[in-house]
Amino acid sequence: MEKSKRNFIVFVIIFLFLTCILGIIFWPFIKNLNNPEYREKFSAWVAGLGFKGVLILLSVQILQIVVAVIPGGPVELIAGAAYGAWAGLLIIEIGCAIATVIVFLMIKKFGLPLIKRFFGEDVLDKWSFLRDGKKTAMVTFILFLIPGTPKDTLTYLAPLSRLSLVQFTLISVFARFPAIFLTTIMGDAAMQGNWVMFFLIFSITAIVGILSIQFKDKIINYVTSRFSAK
Repeated sequence: MEKSKRNFIVFVIIFLFLTCILGIIFWPFIKNLNNPEYREKFSAWVAGLGFKGVLILLSVQILQIVVAVIPGGPVELIAGAAYGAWAGLLIIEIGCAIATVIVFLMIKKFGLPLIKRFFGEDVLDKWSFLRDGKKTAMVTFILFLIPGTPKDTLTYLAPLSRLSLVQFTLISVFARFPAIFLTTIMGDAAMQGNWVMFFLIFSITAIVGILSIQFKDKIINYVTSRFSAK
């Protein structure tokens, strides 16, 4: 088996494993939010943490993007439940910006050897248009918007392009906005006991996510051929 394929399989296995673990860990919390008394206790606990709670959540979000294989959904859900849709969104987006800067500077320093080690030659070839295309900013923004695209992988590959640190950070923050906001709304809805809103958003995002994954390659091929012509 080629090294790149082996790395990809390992990546998928780790991602699925961590998703299951996080699901098991957070499910009791989500389930208990159905209890008004538990919601009051949770709110009091968050308030008691003060600014330390914000720093903890911010650190977890930064770690999630830098490590890449850690799923981000549970973190965003907790952010919405703990601090509300808008404040949770703000904390997560600040974490995205900081993590993006860290990854960008790390890739600029270590470059291709680091990418090859973790993702393999095939992944570099597949996303080579990010380095060569004339409209890299537009392509990267659209790809970040599409549900199901490997955003954390893109975070590592895009710094190899012509994008500046400021451009890439703004793209990462604004393109992630819709998905993050929907998830923090879900967390806030669960905290308010509004399960109709929670499952409505969950159903819509699940359907969009499944369709995006199903047609991901076609979408990516269209976007890259449309916007990355040399």
